[in-house]
Amino acid sequence: MRHLLTTAALLLAGSATAQKFDATLGEAPAGFHWQVLPQVKAAMLLPDGWYYKAEGDKAAMTYYLTQEAIGETGEYQTGASLHVVRKVKSKTKQPAPTYAERLMMRTGFGKGQQMLEKSPLALGDRARHWVRYRDAPPDAEVRIVYQLALANGKTDTLYLFTFESPEKEWAEAWLLGQQMVGEAVLDGGM
Repeated sequence: MRHLLTTAALLLAGSATAQKFDATLGEAPAGFHWQVLPQVKAAMLLPDGWYYKAEGDKAAMTYYLTQEAIGETGEYQTGASLHVVRKVKSKTKQPAPTYAERLMMRTGFGKGQQMLEKSPLALGDRARHWVRYRDAPPDAEVRIVYQLALANGKTDTLYLFTFESPEKEWAEAWLLGQQMVGEAVLDGGM
C-alpha cells in the first residue's frame, strides 16, 4: 500500500502504555473473528486468514488488517488501516471535528485520483465524513480507496479508516471491507 494518510502519520508523537479493552463483543460473523486494538480500546472484524499489524503509540496508533502479510516496506494490496490520533488540537491547532472535515475535503483530489463518491458533511462533536475514489498513479496498479474520518470533539480524537483494493478486485473485497469498517467498535461511543 502506498501510505495515503501521510497527513495523519505526521501527527505521531508521545509515549504510551496499553489500555484494557472493556467492551463486550458479540459473536463475529462467519468468516471473521474479532481483532482487539488494545491501545485505543477498540476492536475490528478481521477476515479469517488475514493479517494484523499495529504500530505507533497511545497518542497516534495505526492498525493494519490486510489480506497479505505486510513486508518491511509496509505495502499491501487489499486491506484496511485505522489511524487513531488523540489530542488532535495540540498537534494541528484545530479541534478533531474541524481537522477531520478539512482532511476529507482534500482527499481524493490528488494527482491521478478521481473522486467517485463523497458523503455530505456531518458536523458537531461527533463528525463523520467519507470519500471513495479511484487512485491511478503512473507507477502502480489502479486502486479503489474508501476513507472514513470520525472525529470525537469531546475526547479530541480522530479515527481515520481506509480500505483499499486493486480496482479489478474491488467489488468482492468491499463486501469484506464494509463489514470491517461498519462493525468496528470504538472507544468513546463512536
